Formats: sequence, C-alpha cells, structure tokens
Amino acid sequence: LLQGDLKGAEAAFLKVTRMEPAYADGWVNVGRARLTEGNLAGAEDPLRKALQVDPGLAKTHFFLGTALKQSGRYDEALGHLRKAAALYPRDRVVRNQVGRLLFLKREYRAAIAELAQVLAVDPEDLQAHYNLMLSYQGAGDREMAKKHEALYRRFKADESAQAITGPFRRLHPHDNNERQAVHEHASALPGGRP
Repeated sequence: LLQGDLKGAEAAFLKVTRMEPAYADGWVNVGRARLTEGNLAGAEDPLRKALQVDPGLAKTHFFLGTALKQSGRYDEALGHLRKAAALYPRDRVVRNQVGRLLFLKREYRAAIAELAQVLAVDPEDLQAHYNLMLSYQGAGDREMAKKHEALYRRFKADESAQAITGPFRRLHPHDNNERQAVHEHASALPGGRP
C-alpha cells in the first residue's frame, strides 16, 4: 500500500480479512487501498465492516470520513471525522480534514476555530495556513486571509530545489533510487538479483 501497489495491497488485505474476519485493521486497510485508488463506493463497505468489528477505532472513522467527504456527503463525513478527532485531539491530519469540511460547508468561523487547533500543534502546518487563508476570505476578513497566504507561501516547499538536486541525483543513482516512492533494492544474494 505504501509503495503504491494498490491492487496487490488490496489482495493481501482481503486475504487477512478471510483469515481473521474479526481483525478490524484488515477491513480498514482494504478500504484504504480502495480509497487511495479512487474507488470511493468500494471503500465504504469494508470500512463499515471495520466499524462493526471495532466501533471505536479512530482510523476507521478517519478513512470513512475521508471517503464520504470525497463523495460529497459532508455531514456524515464530519460526524466520523469528529469521532476520530475526539479520540486523537492533537492529530493535525484529522483536524485539517474537519477544518476543510467546515470550509466546504461554508461554515467559515467554525473552520477557522478548527484550523487554529492545528496551528496550536504545528504553527507551520502548510495545509492549515492554506485553508485558513480560504476561510478568512470566505468570512470577509481580508487582512487575516493575507496573513495566512503569506505564511502559506513562506512554508511551501521550494519546487525549484528539484532542479538544484538533479545533478547530484544523476551522479548518485542509489540515493536517487531511495528517494523514489516506489523502488527496488538489489538482493543481498550473490549476483544482486532483485
């Protein structure tokens, strides 16, 4: 799943669910693989099965909330994301998703309050500054929108750095290989076969 082999990950996790149907994480990970692939309808069923197995598992609520959000079912998504946030109140990713959903629902002041909690954990959180910029614009506060736009630009990754590191990566193929999301390692066996 982490290397992007979504079909392989789904097959492996489905095998886990057959071996141990009462293991909620197996169902969650089937849902995650499908969600990552963009199969929102296919992700919902295994995530709901995970909730039947363990209704208090925060990650199930997070991923189900994410799938529902992407399907445009904002109120239901918000309920699941709030359950995850209640279990992990300092989780920036969950709080950012709640703030984004509130922005999408045009509840700008509520979004601002939620995103402020993200900045209490990490004052440099890029996503929070971006969504605060949008939320303040929606609320009509241009001064605060400009402030968060400046902070967003300040903390945004410098994409020109890729050009700077290019010559080094061409001279050091092993280092370049390691920075790729999906890559192979040569085997420790004689001959170095993958």
